[in-house]
Amino acid sequence: MDELEDTVGKLSLNAKEWRPGLGFSSNSEPSRQVSAGSMTSAGSSGGWNAVGGEEDRSNSQSSWGDSSQAIDVNGTHYFSTALQAEQQQQQQQSTVPNQNPHRHRLPRSTLRNSLSLPSEEYHYYRELSLYSETEMNPDDNRHKAVPPSFCRAFCLEPDTSSSSHSIRSSFGYPAILFRVTSTSDGNLYALRRIDSAMKCVNHTICQSVMQQWLSNPGGLDKNQPGGGIGGAFDHPGVVRFYKCFLSQRAVFFLHHYHAGAVTLKERFFSNKDSRSGIPLPESFIWSCLTQLVSAILAVHNSDLAVRTLQLNHILCTQERCFGASASSSLYSIPKVRLRINCVGIVDVLEFEARKTLEELQREDMRALGCLLLSMTTGTEVSVSDVYRNNSLQQQIMILNQYLGFVRQNYSRDLHSLIEMLLNPNITPPPIRAVAANMAVRVFEEMDGLHSSIDGMHDALMGVYESGRALRLMLKLAFVNERPEFGIDQRWSESGDCYVLKLFRDFVFHQADGAGRPAMDLGHVISSLNKLDAADEEKIVLTSRDGKNVLVVSYADVAFCLEKAYQELCSNSVPHPVVQ
Repeated sequence: MDELEDTVGKLSLNAKEWRPGLGFSSNSEPSRQVSAGSMTSAGSSGGWNAVGGEEDRSNSQSSWGDSSQAIDVNGTHYFSTALQAEQQQQQQQSTVPNQNPHRHRLPRSTLRNSLSLPSEEYHYYRELSLYSETEMNPDDNRHKAVPPSFCRAFCLEPDTSSSSHSIRSSFGYPAILFRVTSTSDGNLYALRRIDSAMKCVNHTICQSVMQQWLSNPGGLDKNQPGGGIGGAFDHPGVVRFYKCFLSQRAVFFLHHYHAGAVTLKERFFSNKDSRSGIPLPESFIWSCLTQLVSAILAVHNSDLAVRTLQLNHILCTQERCFGASASSSLYSIPKVRLRINCVGIVDVLEFEARKTLEELQREDMRALGCLLLSMTTGTEVSVSDVYRNNSLQQQIMILNQYLGFVRQNYSRDLHSLIEMLLNPNITPPPIRAVAANMAVRVFEEMDGLHSSIDGMHDALMGVYESGRALRLMLKLAFVNERPEFGIDQRWSESGDCYVLKLFRDFVFHQADGAGRPAMDLGHVISSLNKLDAADEEKIVLTSRDGKNVLVVSYADVAFCLEKAYQELCSNSVPHPVVQ
């Protein structure tokens, strides 16, 4: 510490401001000797502007010698004795790290509260990203089931048989589901292969169904890109359907891929789930119902039918709460995001059924009632369980058993809605009537959505800040201490690039009085933000040996960084693409 104070005491307060790329120009004013002959000024025009007085001239001959000279390196002048200049070129190790001049700071920043998501959410999204990168073993036979236009396939279903790559699906045909990467756009998709359906499916049927779902339904803008492969029916409550095609003597359906999603059946009705058989809280059911009604309303308004309103065809993803608990009631079930999956598949497989649109939409309303009945009773109930091969009296008896439980444990509004949807003596109401009757419940869902948006916004601000810092650090990493650049092997160690090297030490290599690293993220974030904004605030940059001192502004450093980075970009070569 004493040596450091002695070194700082020998520095002059007459340090001059440095301007990028301008160097020094002649001036009629006499040059001012700076403290121990270490630095001299050649005037204020295009050089350094004085920022201090001449208090320390009495010590100018004490320690650093009488003779001093200016070393001009690519337009930048460094002032030191001849002996020190020679030693500076030979000495490579760091001796005196930059010192932090700010003594009074805000509470210490960390990655958790400055440039990152909260810890739980960070690990959640990290796991989703890592899971999206997994692939099957190269020798897996199921690779042959994927068309050549897709790569990096990963089976989303268990391999139940070593001899067959397909398992029986709920659609009545052997099927298997993959997560694939398209070779045309590089995006992830969910690819479902259905075998043994070639007798009832042909190219004409596929084109007809694709025309229904991809021909600008719901008043969508045709000029707006649909994202990925073609434009498609786009609603936040429906998994987007992109394509249906025939290949390898099988039918393929391409849908959007949602990482980490599970079906509603797996989430709440699986035998392995501890919540199996437990009715869900009413507030949670109303939240799910609001999301489903919104999706069904959009589909029906586009003159389409859902036809896949079953527990195993509704995707469920947990909403991230960013530190706040999202429990709905005593069961502490978090808020979930529902999306209706597999739209368009039944339209293709049962194309020859020739049912009217009104009949299909009424079936959707019956399926919605059975879905609500399953969630309220904790028992999986399907439309076929209630109506198929049962007389009217049997249907009423089955429904009364379930509705009696609903009447005792839930509100009258929910009971009346389920009874109205499932009553076999009357036609189920259209989706518009259901949406109108539950309008009050929508406001509760909107409040929850706004709270979630606020949390997302706060998290996005942290991620945005980290993105800005990353861009700056990448540019600094490209420029600093580059081994060579063209014919100038000292390009990164001289001129404007030398300022960037000193700035790197100023930001990341701070040390306390004892030489211990000062890990102050607040200083790093503040410096990078000011650099990004090209702030006019002045800072003092010193070399590691303490012999060179520059007074610059963040705007000067930003100019140097952009200039050096553009020089690299203009002389760079493209990375070879492996075919």
